[in-house]
Amino acid sequence: PLRLTIKRKFSSYEIGMQTGAIGDAMYSAGVYCYFLFFCGAELPILEKDCRRFIKQMSEYKQILEKYRVTVLLQTALNLMGKSNNPLDLTSETMVQSQYIEECPKQMKCGFYILSSWLAYLFGEYELASSAVSSRMEVEKNTNKKIEWCGMTLFYDCLIYLAVEKRDQKRFASDISGKTKMCGFYPRALMKKLVDYAPLNNQHRLLLIEAEVASLEGEHDIAIEKYDSAIAAAEVIGFLHEQAIGNERAGDFFLAHGSIKRATRYYGHAIDLYRRWGAQAKVNHLCKQVPI
Repeated sequence: PLRLTIKRKFSSYEIGMQTGAIGDAMYSAGVYCYFLFFCGAELPILEKDCRRFIKQMSEYKQILEKYRVTVLLQTALNLMGKSNNPLDLTSETMVQSQYIEECPKQMKCGFYILSSWLAYLFGEYELASSAVSSRMEVEKNTNKKIEWCGMTLFYDCLIYLAVEKRDQKRFASDISGKTKMCGFYPRALMKKLVDYAPLNNQHRLLLIEAEVASLEGEHDIAIEKYDSAIAAAEVIGFLHEQAIGNERAGDFFLAHGSIKRATRYYGHAIDLYRRWGAQAKVNHLCKQVPI
């Protein structure tokens, strides 16, 4: 489970600081912050830890790690409502345009992943898709893709499916009945991640399957998968992805005219986003849905 890795990374940070291996310590601190985010840790806690480590990274001149954690901190601030525009990674911490221009190449992929994720979360699916395309262009000149414990692929799938929902004419099936969208197989890709780390990714696969079933008109299967995804996310404590599952289920029922059931799921999503600390998302969802 990813939560166990969080404890190990913090221990690695402490050992590095104690033994004078500052570079290793700062790297572990950065990974620790990202793993907190992946697990849905409360955003105010994440903000506090990020600021603490960024200060140390500045003191020890660990520039790469500072870039890496700064964009994560800004993502948290955007979600918390501490920026003028939740889609623009700009506040007192960083300026988006300046960051893109100055950050090392290896940091740009992480920037585009977080940008695409924010755009998806706030319903700007074309913008999210554009950020994914930008990341893939950068990846052509890098040695290794950033997988982030399955999070990258998970949101790539969700973004692709969200765009497909807006243009179902491109949606098709191959001869084996597997959903195919321009050569992209969301379920097949997510199943690889489940085989690799089932505890971290089972709820993600279930949500992808729910979204695919919704697109294919398999309503009963979609309902079952949405509920299973929400329950699985709750079991491992991924608060943010439990919220996303509820929001997508709310979208499903609203699209099919079941306002009462949609309202119930949306209400759960809002409560979960609030517990996470994502006030900007709470405000956005309250404006968008009929509650």
